[in-house]
Amino acid sequence: MIMGNDDERLTTAPAPLPRHERSWRHPSEIGQQRRANARRSAPPLSPLVALLVGMLGLGLVAGLVALVMPREAPREVLPPVRNAATATPDKSSSDLTDAPGFFIVDDGRFVLAVNDGTEDLFVTTGDVTSGDTGAIVVDIDGRPVQLRVVDFDEELGITVLRTDTQVDVSVALETSTVAPAVGSRVTVGASKPTDASVGVSISFDPKTFVPLAGEVLTVDVAEASPVKDTDGRVVGLFTRRGEAKGYVPISAVDMSLSQLP
Repeated sequence: MIMGNDDERLTTAPAPLPRHERSWRHPSEIGQQRRANARRSAPPLSPLVALLVGMLGLGLVAGLVALVMPREAPREVLPPVRNAATATPDKSSSDLTDAPGFFIVDDGRFVLAVNDGTEDLFVTTGDVTSGDTGAIVVDIDGRPVQLRVVDFDEELGITVLRTDTQVDVSVALETSTVAPAVGSRVTVGASKPTDASVGVSISFDPKTFVPLAGEVLTVDVAEASPVKDTDGRVVGLFTRRGEAKGYVPISAVDMSLSQLP
């Protein structure tokens, strides 16, 4: 039933214009576009820019570390290197068989017999003046002979001794006053010598003490053992200076003996 005041024409609302046909945008559409743009990945950096940024970052880190590190903090002190090599001694005993010109003392050391042209002198390493009698006893030709201390050279660390009894000491000993070069092979001991090499002298004067390296660092060696070069000539007397192992050059021994009163 149609009322008199009703509009007989059918009315329909126009469809909204599509986005591409209108020049205006709704605020919700503008926000959506902004969000889409914000989610886009950043353009890749060129290698040069990346390198510059990396170097700048490293510089900032280094500066920060230098700034926060305490300047007065104690630093680790490394012990001085006295030998060209280090090893843990295994306490194996060296030979104590006497060599020509060398004699054995009961406390496990060698004594070198030296004739200065007028008398026989005896030399050993270390200070043996601390004994009760100031003397030591050596076995010469099967009989004990007492040696009296007459001088101790503190710079070389050697003791010079004499005997008050007549002894026949045949010194068939070839020595060399030429110092072997660093790295040269030497042997330490008498009948069963231990291999060694001349080390680099860092804490000592090589004219008075030459450090050794090699197998000699891993064994016990008797004081004043003969140190020989590859030609079998005695170049020094084995000794220790603190934790260092080495020898007193025979040239230094000769100089010390020449200055005796």
